[in-house]
Parts: sequence; C-alpha cells; structure tokens
Amino acid sequence: MTALPLLLAGEFDAWLTRAAVPPPPLWLFVHVPKTAGSSLSAEVATTLSPYRSLHIDHLDRSRPALARYDDAVEQAIAVHAATPFRFASGHVQQRHVARMVAGIPGTRLFSMLREPAARLVSDYLYQRSPMHPLAEEVKRRVPDFDAFLGLPGQRNRAARHLVPAAIVESGDVAAAIAHLDAHFAFIGVQERYALSFRALSAMLGIPHRPPTARMRVNSAAAAERAEIAARLSDPALAARIAAANALDIALYRHVAARWDAIAPRLEAWLEAR
Repeated sequence: MTALPLLLAGEFDAWLTRAAVPPPPLWLFVHVPKTAGSSLSAEVATTLSPYRSLHIDHLDRSRPALARYDDAVEQAIAVHAATPFRFASGHVQQRHVARMVAGIPGTRLFSMLREPAARLVSDYLYQRSPMHPLAEEVKRRVPDFDAFLGLPGQRNRAARHLVPAAIVESGDVAAAIAHLDAHFAFIGVQERYALSFRALSAMLGIPHRPPTARMRVNSAAAAERAEIAARLSDPALAARIAAANALDIALYRHVAARWDAIAPRLEAWLEAR
C-alpha cells in the first residue's frame, strides 16, 4: 500500500515509514490555489531548505501559462541537478508534477484540499484583489461570480492540479482517487489546517510549531465574501457549482471524510510522539 491510503486509514506508524523513509531528494507541494498553500509553503520553507518556488510571470502573455510552467519546471530540474534543493512548491498542474517526478526520481508529493465552493469564492475574490497582478483585467473580463463559474479553467480546478487531464475530462472519480492514492504521500484539508500541518511536519521531519504564517489573506473582501456565501444556499447556484465541479467535490468529500474519521486518533498519535 502506498503512503496516502495508510494515513487516511489511520495506520500512522506505517504511513510515516512509507512516506518519509528513506528521505526523498525532493518534497514537492502541489499547490491548489486558495487552500492556504502560500502560508503552508512559507512555514515549511523556513526549515526545509533550500527551497525553490515554481512560479511564472503572470504579466508575460507571450505564451499560455501551462507552457510557461513547463519552462519553470525544466529550469528547476536543471538547477536541482547542479545544486539540489529539498523543497519546492507551485501552482503546477499534473503534467508538470509528472515531469518533476521523472526529472528528479524519488520526488514525493503532498497537497491540500478545501471545500470546493469555498475555494471557488476565495479564488474569485483573490483574482479581483490588488494582490493579483491581473486584477483589473479580471474585473473587465469577469464582471461577477456567475461569470467566474462559467470559465472553463475554473471547473474542477483542484483536480487539474492533482490528476491527469484525461481523468479530469472523463470525470472518473474512482480513477482520480486511485491516482491520489498511488502518487501522494499526504493530502490535508484546509478545514483541519492545524492538524494537517502537525501531521505534515511529522512527515517532513521538521520541528512542530503552531502555524503562524498567513499569506495572501484577502480581508478587504469580507463584505463581498459574505454576500456570495449567502447566495450559496440558493439551490440553483449550488447545483451549478456541483455540475461544473463534480470531480473536485468527490475528491474533497473522499479525503475530508477520512480526515473526520482519523482526527481524534491522529491527535493522540501526534501527542504521543
């Protein structure tokens, strides 16, 4: 059995051995947008160094973003061969993840999920905020939340980062879960961020401390967030989100339900360590 199923089954000692022994040449955090990933990366990078961010220049419109991420990954592989780094993260999609694993054999993967409707709202608000370099363009092109939901790139956004494109297009939930089980050492949930971070620290072999970093927090949009959150109770809107994000919802429910089941035992296991 690979590492992630052991964690989600509550077999913590076996999970830790399978996930972290021997130490991998690289830990890669597959950063699904708006899952507290910027905060998590900042926390981990302070201890697990050297660190490399897999980022692109969003103002460079010469080629599609996926192609620019291809270049960022190739550059990272070349740098790692000359001067290895221990930790990397980025908004890479699964094709980039596969290339990193092929280019740096032994790389181990982890990620975080968030309840999909809440993640969508947060992503929408972030992309329209001063924190995003293309905010003004986004506002012109995407005037409201309903328009944001209609963007093809926002459908099953988490799955696009975690599983192959063919699985995303097919909507095959069983295949998507099997891919996560086979390839990831750890997947936490933002709704249990403190516990997820403690377990992640154990896996990475870094000292545990309560997480303190809060990066890219869009507190200025609180009123708009509340307004959209109130709309989520509308059955028509909820049905539209569910139809466009069925795979994200299924993956989140699969992982979150298992976190609910293991949380008390995981707390006890971490305390006993």
